[in-house]
Order: sequence, then structure tokens, then C-alpha cells
Amino acid sequence: MKAIILASGIGKRLQPLTDEKPKPLIKINSKTILEYQLDILKKCNIKNVIITTGPFADEIQLFVKEKYKDFTFRFVPNPQYDTTNYIYSLWLTKDYIDDDILLLHGDLIFTEKLLKKMIKTNGNIVPVNKKIEVPEKDFKAVIDNKKVKKIGVNFFGENTFFLLPLYKFTKKDFLVWIDEMEKEIKDGKLNIYAEDAFNNISGEVELKPLYFNDKLCMEIDTIDDLNIVKKMLK
Repeated sequence: MKAIILASGIGKRLQPLTDEKPKPLIKINSKTILEYQLDILKKCNIKNVIITTGPFADEIQLFVKEKYKDFTFRFVPNPQYDTTNYIYSLWLTKDYIDDDILLLHGDLIFTEKLLKKMIKTNGNIVPVNKKIEVPEKDFKAVIDNKKVKKIGVNFFGENTFFLLPLYKFTKKDFLVWIDEMEKEIKDGKLNIYAEDAFNNISGEVELKPLYFNDKLCMEIDTIDDLNIVKKMLK
């Protein structure tokens, strides 16, 4: 299994912290976000990692090569990082998809327990939390017949729950998703979410929710998010 880490964004909502460094290299107490992710991947025996890059690509490459010498890294730069969403960054990885894929957004904090549970569960998997209040700004899943039918920020209502954008896909199904991204990109839709492309194929590609209750599983989009996680990790 390979991991893809999306690290090509500007991190605008975390400015000024991201003025001189990429979001994944923001520190939470003593470790960067990227270190938390790679340390857990290592504990799960996933050491083949694709990292998409945008601004500060050199800093990310130098950092991981020095700290994680036993990993194999492939860096995929997005030269249009400032004018495209990560659908374009993810599409650029298409030539390197030769195994099952674990996809994670570069601003995620999650637990080792959750990732190990995902790996042990068969099929395409995404974590969903039914216990917390549906967040306004984060991704949600619309669940129908025990399957994820829609993913997005702007879904609300019945059978809609918080989704952590941490995905496990078979190689075959991930490539179907990549192909759908390509269709959207060729149609000029460079600023939509990759999840919007998935919604087009949810009837074809089965994605199952893995229900979890871990409190320490969230995206770090803002300074407030960062402060919350810092307290939780003390």
C-alpha cells in the first residue's frame, strides 16, 4: 500500500504561520503535522509515500529526506498550486498509482488506532463520526444504504455526518476516481474538490463508512483548530 499526502496548498487560513513555511511543517507542540502523519504511517508499515507539493516544496523534501531515511518518497509538484484546488494536484499523481492507496489531506491529525482499523477493514474505507455535531466548515458524508454517496462541505440534513478526509482505496477504484478527476479538469473545473469528482462515480465505486469516535481526529484549517489540537496533545 502507498500513501498520498496532499501538501500543495497555500494554507491561507493559517496565515501568518504559513507565510514562510508550508502548512504540513507547522508545529504542534514539539512535532510538525507532517511528522505526526509519517510517524503513524511508519507504525502501520506504510513507508512508500507520494507527496504533492506547492509552495516551499524544497523545504518539505529536505525535511522528510533528513528525518525519514527509511521511507521511499515521490514528490509531485503542482506548478499551478496558487490557481488550482487539490483535484489538480491529485490528478498529477496518476502515473505513480501502482498499488492500493491511502490518501490523506496534509492538514489531518488522526490516531494510530484509527489508521490500523482502516487498514484491517476490507474494501474502500473513509472514517465517519456520527456522534459529534455536524461541523459547518468541514467535510461531511451523506450515507445511504450503508455506503457513502456524497462527500462535501455543503451537505447537511438527515444521514449527513462528519467525515475525516482520510481514504483507503484499491488501486483499481482509485484509478476510476482519477479518471473522473481528469474529465472534470478537461472541462475546466480546476477549483472544485476531488471529492466532487467522486460524487459522480459513487454509484460505480463503493465507499464504505468506518464509524469512529476518536476525539483527536480533525483537520487543521485555522489558528483555532491548531490551538485545540495543541491542548489535546499536551
